[in-house]
Amino acid sequence: MTASPNTPISGGCLCGAVRFEMTGPAHDVYHCHCSICRKLQGALYPTYGVVARAGFRVLKGADNLRTFDSSSEVHRHFCMTCGSHVFEDTDYEPASVWFSVGTLDDGADPGGRDGTERHIFWESRTGWYEPADNLPKVNEFGDDNA
Repeated sequence: MTASPNTPISGGCLCGAVRFEMTGPAHDVYHCHCSICRKLQGALYPTYGVVARAGFRVLKGADNLRTFDSSSEVHRHFCMTCGSHVFEDTDYEPASVWFSVGTLDDGADPGGRDGTERHIFWESRTGWYEPADNLPKVNEFGDDNA
């Protein structure tokens, strides 16, 4: 299922203490290869969807969220019970929310892959794994090519 204005997509943390919904598809999808995100998620690269703040809301467990500022501009929100990274706010894009795509229920499709899906911070990737896709690979967040 892909998010649409008529069909909200829900998600939440591992233990269920934090629940959210988004009422529109992601407008961007990023597979981030920076060392901060790899350590944050304990994965080769986490995938984030970006959705308009107006289309994202925490339904349950806002008081169970804790924030870690991984930089002066990026504020990551975690469930204090299970540690799941649920979403983040960025100072450079205040009208949007970055959510961890893996937290969507039942592997829901976040949308946003219509030309905006890409690998970012490609130069920081691990050297032993090569994604088998033809997505753009950029060296910085805003670059158009690697």
